[in-house]
Amino acid sequence: MSNTKTDLPTLLEQATQNQIAPGLRYFKLDRGEMSGYFQLTSPVLSASDAEVLVDRLNKQLLVNNANNSSQSLEVKMLDLIEKSPEGTDLGKLVTISQFHSVTQAQDMQQDLAEKGFQLRASHSSQRSGGMGKQAISILKLVPSQYTGALRSFLAEQHISGVEKTSVIAKRNQGIAAVNGGFFAFNPSQGVIGDVAGIGVINGTLVSEAVAGRPALLIKNKPSLSVDILTNVQSHISLTVEEEVFHVDGINRLAGKIFNCGFDHPKVVAIHDYVCHKADEIIVYNHFFGGLNEVLNNSEFYFFVDENDAVYFNLANTSEALPKGHRLVVASGDPASKLTKHISPAVKAAITQRITSDSGELRLSKGMYLVNGGPTLLIDGKQPISQRSKQGWGVSNVDNATAAIDARDEISPASSTNNRVNFYQNWVLQRHPRTAVGVTETGDVYVVVVYGRDPFKSIGASITEMSELMLELGVQKAINLDGGGSSVMVVNGQITGKPSDKDGERAVAEALIFTANKKV
Repeated sequence: MSNTKTDLPTLLEQATQNQIAPGLRYFKLDRGEMSGYFQLTSPVLSASDAEVLVDRLNKQLLVNNANNSSQSLEVKMLDLIEKSPEGTDLGKLVTISQFHSVTQAQDMQQDLAEKGFQLRASHSSQRSGGMGKQAISILKLVPSQYTGALRSFLAEQHISGVEKTSVIAKRNQGIAAVNGGFFAFNPSQGVIGDVAGIGVINGTLVSEAVAGRPALLIKNKPSLSVDILTNVQSHISLTVEEEVFHVDGINRLAGKIFNCGFDHPKVVAIHDYVCHKADEIIVYNHFFGGLNEVLNNSEFYFFVDENDAVYFNLANTSEALPKGHRLVVASGDPASKLTKHISPAVKAAITQRITSDSGELRLSKGMYLVNGGPTLLIDGKQPISQRSKQGWGVSNVDNATAAIDARDEISPASSTNNRVNFYQNWVLQRHPRTAVGVTETGDVYVVVVYGRDPFKSIGASITEMSELMLELGVQKAINLDGGGSSVMVVNGQITGKPSDKDGERAVAEALIFTANKKV
């Protein structure tokens, strides 16, 4: 049965639609036209540097034309499509266009690189604000009508490891699914599959917050509801013999903090960067998986059972901890201090609190938290000024290590520490995106815009995702992991073309709609 047009946002009136289950409907929307051309683009430059580059490139093209180049090309200087989160001008881009194919652009790129020019091949429709095709998949959830559950599932059912969203959905009998939040995808960032931000699975904290970021909150009990939290913080402590120790992380390798964002000492979030700390306490629970790698690289550790009793030996460290038990790993100064306190005769109590701008969140069965960012909408408005706090600022970074996935075409290797370039490429350009929004009445829209293919779907910028959510009547919205991770699965079938050359990307977690309400 189809909805009438009067109860649908205008955006969806022309979409093809299919009811998956009561209260859950799938929409497929193709909009826009293939437009534009291939080009070479510079990094973000100051106005004076851009003028110099334009002059140099024009002179070089004259030389190429004199050598019988068959292409008629134009050098242009462009303003960036938006300002910084603080409202300042970001600079200029210099482009060479128009190439008939990406191969021609890449050939010219290589030729110019040999002459000292740093340019990269792209398609003009990647620049937001203009024409371009978009293949959009949308799930509309009406919680009061839906008879199933919405949950987040970890790949391979624990932190360490990644799987394709379609595989996670199939194993958990999902009738629909999308990829979840950000995660470590390289050993330099930690354990592959480590959730890079807040994570709660069925009421259990599985990953600490990247301080100040938003999160997707799902409650299945007493009834299904979805919300977007802002400024999420995790507060975790270990108490031994009345001495309280700050716990830095949950289920991650000590010393590596992907996306940064922590309070001891205060460090803001920095997306796609790894911060390092020598003095840490990390707690692991049964969701982590096998412990051998952790134990082999630990300075000091001990185990705690469900009654807070301390012990030092676990029979099988290649498997996950028993439920209710925890492993505590300490390095640096905390290790030295804990060595003096810990023995089988003492109790070690671990406490945790989750807070946001909405207050303290008490974890319970059926509850899930999924990390993401930037926040797309708060009360129907775009909170662009919050992007810097959440990790998408433009200040250069000198206290962390860049960890950008080469598959996601974000920044040239030589400009990874230049956050203006990162902001231009990650935030302002069009890429595949996954997002979730909630209307004033509690209806939920889960949206995937496929991208990086100008002939099928170019993607969306962060601002365009906010605008898309507004078209759907959403009041609150959050961006999830995107790029090659972005995918939607409906009844076992992928709804579009993922952007990685190898097809669907393996991810750390997925949001799964199941017909079974039991959680």
